[in-house]
Amino acid sequence: CVSPSCHGDECHLTPVIHILSYPGCVSKPIPSFACQGRCSSYVQVSGSKVWQRERSCMCCQESGEREAQVSLKCPKAKPGEPRERKVVTRAPVDCMCRPCTEVEEGAVMAQEIANFINDNTLGYIPFLK
Repeated sequence: CVSPSCHGDECHLTPVIHILSYPGCVSKPIPSFACQGRCSSYVQVSGSKVWQRERSCMCCQESGEREAQVSLKCPKAKPGEPRERKVVTRAPVDCMCRPCTEVEEGAVMAQEIANFINDNTLGYIPFLK
């Protein structure tokens, strides 16, 4: 079967590298995470009202998030500005198929990560503190 509807949901957490930058500061690449994959969606004519359609649009989105604070060195900061700047960044804790609307700020629960990654092959991961 080659139809997209034949495949199950494949939404998972994927390691990525984010480049954090701020004017006057040295950019810093940090290991992070993203949600990636595909989720089942469909549109069909309603069984009870043939002039209406039923639709289900699901997208691979975060189901929790974690914040981390990263310091950037700022040698070219303007006079009076700090030479080091703290930047807050976010990453998903886990991913799942959810309706394709923007996730409301209050709907995402910040969670602690416990033993989230067993082998630390990504080096320094600020979200695992």
